[in-house]
Amino acid sequence: MIMDGKEYAMLKIGEKVLYGAVGACTVTDMCTKKFGDAGEREYYVLVPVYDSRTTLYVPVDNEALKAKMRKLLSAEEIEELITSMPAAESSWISDEKARQEHFKNTLRSGDRRALIGMTKSLYTHRKKVLSMGRKPHMADERMFKEAEKMLCDEFAVVLGMEPGEVMPYIMGKLDGKEAKKKA
Repeated sequence: MIMDGKEYAMLKIGEKVLYGAVGACTVTDMCTKKFGDAGEREYYVLVPVYDSRTTLYVPVDNEALKAKMRKLLSAEEIEELITSMPAAESSWISDEKARQEHFKNTLRSGDRRALIGMTKSLYTHRKKVLSMGRKPHMADERMFKEAEKMLCDEFAVVLGMEPGEVMPYIMGKLDGKEAKKKA
């Protein structure tokens, strides 16, 4: 199986992975099922860590869907990402359509460093807009929430936090680094 461009052994029951925009999931089973006219296939059964009411079936032989699975980062890799966040590129794309397309591509890629840069750009822009007494654009807020969910699910699982604690933790570190840079 290939995850993040590297070869990995078959997933094991109980293992946690990221699955696309769904977020952190636990492999709860492997089974053979028949859905519709497709015939019997072998599936990974994934349950999102923070939504146990949902069950996902990922065909073991479907490379495109398996490619959406990514190995969770280690705690050290997450801390390095958070530490590098102040240096992350946060240029704002003024053209709304181009910005939304760029953000959609970033979300699709699942690249954590790009998600951190996107989150920083949106967070910084949001603070600026709010300080001027205006509201951020709804599409930007939606993109921020989606990126936040993707990062928070993984970071919460790995760092042993609740998802709601992750963004304040990250933004606290970001605000602290920004304050030190200005001093």
